[in-house]
Amino acid sequence: MNNREIIIPSGNVTFLFTDIEGSTKLSQEFPDTLPAALEKHHSILINEIESNNGFIFQNVGDAFCCAFQSSEDAVKAAVEIQKSLANEKWDEAVIKVRIGIHSGNAEWSGKNYMGYITLARAARVMSAACGGQILISNDSYNLLSSHCLSFPLRRDAPSGSSDQHEFNNEISFRDLGERRLKDVILPIRLYQIIGAGLREDFPPLETLDARPNNLPIQLTSFIGREKEMKHVKETLKLSRLVTLTSAGGSGKTRLALQTAAEVIDEYESGVWFVDLAAVNDPALLIAAVIEALGIKEESKKTTEETLVDFLKEKEILILLDNCEQLINACADLTERLLSSCPKLKIIATSREALNCKGEKTYRIPPLTMPEPNSNNPPEQLVQYESVRLFIERALVVNPEFRVNNGNAPALAEVCSRLDGIPLAIELAAARTKILSVEKIYERLDDRFSLLTGGKRTALPRQQTLRALIDWSYDLLSEEEKILWCRLSVFSGGWTLEAAEEICSDETISKNEILDLLSQLTEKSVIIYDESKERYRMLESIKQYGIEKLSDRYGMFLRHLKYFLELSVEAEPELRSEKAKFRLKMIEADHNNFIAAIDWSVNNENIEKAGLIATALGEFWSTAGHYSTGIRLIKNILQSSSTLTRSLERKLLFWIGVFKWSQGDYEKAKKYSEESLAISKEIGDKKGIVAAMNSLGSIAYYQGDYQQDKKYSEESLVISKEIGDKKGIAISMNSLGNIAYYQGDYEGARKHYKESLAFSMEIGDNKVIAVSLNNLAYIANYQGDYEQARKYSEDSLVYGKEIGDKNVIAVSMTNLGITTSKQGDYKQARKFFKESLTIRKEIGNKRGIAISLNCLGNVSYSQEDYEQAEIFYKESLATYKAIGDKSGIVECMNNLGNVFFNKGDYELTVKLLSASEKITETILSVFDKNYQARKDETIAKIVKHQSIEEFRKYWEEGKNLTLEEVCQLVING
Repeated sequence: MNNREIIIPSGNVTFLFTDIEGSTKLSQEFPDTLPAALEKHHSILINEIESNNGFIFQNVGDAFCCAFQSSEDAVKAAVEIQKSLANEKWDEAVIKVRIGIHSGNAEWSGKNYMGYITLARAARVMSAACGGQILISNDSYNLLSSHCLSFPLRRDAPSGSSDQHEFNNEISFRDLGERRLKDVILPIRLYQIIGAGLREDFPPLETLDARPNNLPIQLTSFIGREKEMKHVKETLKLSRLVTLTSAGGSGKTRLALQTAAEVIDEYESGVWFVDLAAVNDPALLIAAVIEALGIKEESKKTTEETLVDFLKEKEILILLDNCEQLINACADLTERLLSSCPKLKIIATSREALNCKGEKTYRIPPLTMPEPNSNNPPEQLVQYESVRLFIERALVVNPEFRVNNGNAPALAEVCSRLDGIPLAIELAAARTKILSVEKIYERLDDRFSLLTGGKRTALPRQQTLRALIDWSYDLLSEEEKILWCRLSVFSGGWTLEAAEEICSDETISKNEILDLLSQLTEKSVIIYDESKERYRMLESIKQYGIEKLSDRYGMFLRHLKYFLELSVEAEPELRSEKAKFRLKMIEADHNNFIAAIDWSVNNENIEKAGLIATALGEFWSTAGHYSTGIRLIKNILQSSSTLTRSLERKLLFWIGVFKWSQGDYEKAKKYSEESLAISKEIGDKKGIVAAMNSLGSIAYYQGDYQQDKKYSEESLVISKEIGDKKGIAISMNSLGNIAYYQGDYEGARKHYKESLAFSMEIGDNKVIAVSLNNLAYIANYQGDYEQARKYSEDSLVYGKEIGDKNVIAVSMTNLGITTSKQGDYKQARKFFKESLTIRKEIGNKRGIAISLNCLGNVSYSQEDYEQAEIFYKESLATYKAIGDKSGIVECMNNLGNVFFNKGDYELTVKLLSASEKITETILSVFDKNYQARKDETIAKIVKHQSIEEFRKYWEEGKNLTLEEVCQLVING
């Protein structure tokens, strides 16, 4: 292998693709010697490619994909590869490589090339070759000619060749004529490179024109669908009838054409395309098939007899395209032909299955697309088929189009909101001629006006998105049309039960819903997910249905009523043994609940919106959907002044909970105080308890333990007065936390155990889990690691049962602390990283800071002070952002120890002094382990500094403000 600087070609790139002929057969015949042969093969290819300035950007199995800035270099590499392989001494397994060379525009994205048409053509040129053969496309040949490099082109064809263009004294090109490659797009002129040391004679090229066919030429490249094509080809081996189904515009026809092109060599009599899009009369079906196959009608025979006689003994594949408007006639004819013609196979495309004997159906999925709000950079976006399709089609109308960091998020959203439907994406890409991607995204709410202007030569229904869906709509019965429109009120899918309750009335009875859903599924209007037992529809189908929905207000009102009742029913079970079931149920229908709230706010049903929001408060808190809860509740509060005071205080309470869960303590305090004021005003003692416990938590997180204790003791008194055991359990936990941070560990354990007892009595699994985690923390502190592990594992079980991500993260942290203290740093780091991932997912900033600090502790214990410093600084920055004084103190203390080990004794003393001062102001004490480490560090510092220096820096640290200390750390 050559040591050289790798220059990645871009712009007009010449690609060289290789593949081993008969690699599967070789692996079966020579399993023992093939690995050594492949090693020689790889070594030869790598050496010759890199020696000729090639860039190997992909190596999958035995196939190499290489790029050259110079077409001359690509040709040199190809020739040297074939010569070296021909001269190699092979042990049994003889390697023969086919090589294809093609040039075109392509840009390197950082991970792969963007320029799908060029890459696809290069692969097709290669696949047309035989082992030992080099094929070069007209694009590369002309590029080579125009450059006129070291090899002057001459046209004195050697004797015996049909049209042979000499490249130099050793290399010349044999013109193989225009050939149709198996990508079904325009023909391309191919040349074979011949010369000394290269084999000249080969079997016919493996191109489309090698077999009879009428496959129409396509004007655009086929993108993606590798997995789907593989599935269809494998299914075709097992079944003589494969029907591709899906909604309109999903690429059924193109997939069928490309699959047929791929398998054409398996059919002696070729493959034949029958387009039924314009055939509306069943009586004309057979005539359309005969015409497509080029059969002459015979006298004294019916058209069907003529067709059967022609096909009877032929090995042939027929594509019946667009069967939906002639579904019964197509099914009848297909069964008769397959029963009479044993070598015949058929691929049909239709919105619904033919329902024939032996039929295998395959529902085509959407193109792969990015998740909404995934924030993928441009180089990662191109891994998705829908994005690649958009880019390629956009470049056709706007050659200057590029994906960059600015438009990548909008592009991802466009592909996602268009559900990966090829036709919709192509129509959107066509708009890049006059609109930016961001503008296209903004206009998707009016997609039927935006997505127009398809090719004039296309069928009318393929020229606009609306016309495409009109076609599907017009083929339905009246009942199916009505249900389609009613189902459009759902957001994110629905269950059978929801459809029966919301969509039934005197027009469509509840008993008819199941059959109608089945019919709409079969006709590709809706999609049924068997694993989830839920239905859904594509966004474009939904928007179309909403437009057609007659009683829009009434249907959305029924939708609201259903999901209000469901939320109220679920609320009391969200902390019980049924919590997991309820959380799963709400999560599945979360978009429906959100849609119901949003619609209520916009349609003067604010009270109902508030009722759903308060019922879902526990769900949002447990699942970590803080931002969603805040947005919806704010909208409700801002949209009405007519809410009952009781409902208003609940909404304020929940928004306070979400705010302190995010670490926004000041706003959390504001909302919680408002909730407390209303609770006192209306005499709602449970509300008072809840608000006080919330305010106590906020004070605790801000290091104000005195205020936390005041709130907790007051809420405990009221809870006991009204017999609120949940309130008692929460207050006990809070008092336990205060005792712990003030060094009263036995008192803390007593409070935690009392909290556990009350929460177990009422079956509140969330408080049970929290109490167990707190007991684990005490056990870790006291060195009882077995008990600590048991508490943490039990808490983890409860956390998973109720689906509470925060509880799960805390349990993981405690398990990490236990394993770290036992010296298993690898496992500890794993636990802490898992907890960090969960906390980042739900946006729990205090939790993030805790996990980072714990990871810093592991690195410190392993004497990796550089990494420990990074973790501690990240943790400190997060604690500072949320105003968590106890966390800040802990990080300062830890960083002091790190700086000591790095030899910065002045900074160490200042940090330890400052941390001690802040600890005193918040009436807290150091954990004994931290105190021991701190005392040990101070004792060591005295050996490196004079007493005067130590006292000086200690006093300076003591006088620093919190802001100054943090700045000192950053500069340090």
